[in-house]
Amino acid sequence: MTGMMGWLALCVAAAGLAAASAGAQQMPEAVIKSGIAATGLKLPRTEIELGHGKETLTNNLPDWTSTYLLASRQFGERKTLYGGLRETRRFGLDDTEVHAGLYYPLAATWTSLLEASASPTHEVLARYSVYGELQKNLGSGWGVGLGLRHNEYSLIGTNVLSAFAERYWRNFRGAYTLYSGRPEGASSAASHRLQFNYYYADRNSVGLSYSNGREVEYLGPSRGVLTSDVQNWTLGGQHWMTPVWALTYELVNHEQGNLYRRQGLRLGIRHSF
Repeated sequence: MTGMMGWLALCVAAAGLAAASAGAQQMPEAVIKSGIAATGLKLPRTEIELGHGKETLTNNLPDWTSTYLLASRQFGERKTLYGGLRETRRFGLDDTEVHAGLYYPLAATWTSLLEASASPTHEVLARYSVYGELQKNLGSGWGVGLGLRHNEYSLIGTNVLSAFAERYWRNFRGAYTLYSGRPEGASSAASHRLQFNYYYADRNSVGLSYSNGREVEYLGPSRGVLTSDVQNWTLGGQHWMTPVWALTYELVNHEQGNLYRRQGLRLGIRHSF
């Protein structure tokens, strides 16, 4: 893991800054969505997570691996600062990436999410990425949101527009998201994602998502950006073994058209204080 110690030091410094100014899920989605209040769940003030994932690919392509460190700090209702770093290996190419984001209320029923990432190596990952999202709480557990992400790769940029609707009831959440991605100078492609989450025993949760449609993916300098059919099943969640230690997990089965199928597992250890 070349350069990992330097990035670890950077992340620790970022976590210290977050704590001083007074975090998110892997981290933001299941934890900081505005409707989480409808479940009665409460977040710890600070969380740190360390994890590793591995995915195998078909068509004689090399495995994907990812090692990551995340930190988050919640400093008020719907106010979360988070960040992290990861080292990945995809298609035999190594990348390092750092990201940071802020989840912050704009009004009683409006919440914003701003996130940015950068990769000094950017062999397969984006050289930099920026994301903005607005969420509206409609009451009775309903919420809607609209987001826009721009990814800048070595040779091309892409834009992805997303729109979602969600509903919380009792200890459950259901959501639908529409994605529309477009490489610069090319036509757009749409995909759909359905999610179902069950929140049990206070902070524990398990969720299943299904995605299909057409997506834009960057496959490195030799292949560039391709648009292909996708189908994805993901099972993931978190289970708190003690009040301050949790196990997070994710099982993935992803088909990228006829390019490859990747299947894998991610495991993480999360600590709250």
